[in-house]
Amino acid sequence: MTIIEAVRLYVQQYPRLKDGKLGVDFLPAEAANYSVDTVPTKTVIKQYMDGSSVRQFLFTLASRTYYGSHIRQQLDNLGFFEGFAEWLEVQNRIRRFPDLGEGCKAQKIEVVTSGYAFAPDTETARYQIQCKLTYFYNKSGLQ
Repeated sequence: MTIIEAVRLYVQQYPRLKDGKLGVDFLPAEAANYSVDTVPTKTVIKQYMDGSSVRQFLFTLASRTYYGSHIRQQLDNLGFFEGFAEWLEVQNRIRRFPDLGEGCKAQKIEVVTSGYAFAPDTETARYQIQCKLTYFYNKSGLQ
């Protein structure tokens, strides 16, 4: 399993996503769609002599939602991401992380930026929140 697959399965557990479609690196133009997108970054944070390392994986959770002049709609859109940030905090406290497979062990998953409108249009907008997964990678544990 890849890291992005594990993150997607993990994010799908967020209760407010139950009615949405969660893609990977693709967000359709229609409202009520979601995507987990990769973010370019330096992967290795710390390298050890035995070949193991501490690594990071940056990603965004993006949504396509209705957008307009109605304040309630914008509050609901941003509230979705505020709730997601709180959910991630709880997952960290209880140490419930994505299963990254053999040779990898998640250590922390956190919000890097709060949710915001990234690409507003006249009827819909892309909202997103950026997150970071920190994990231990042990080369000798992989086959």
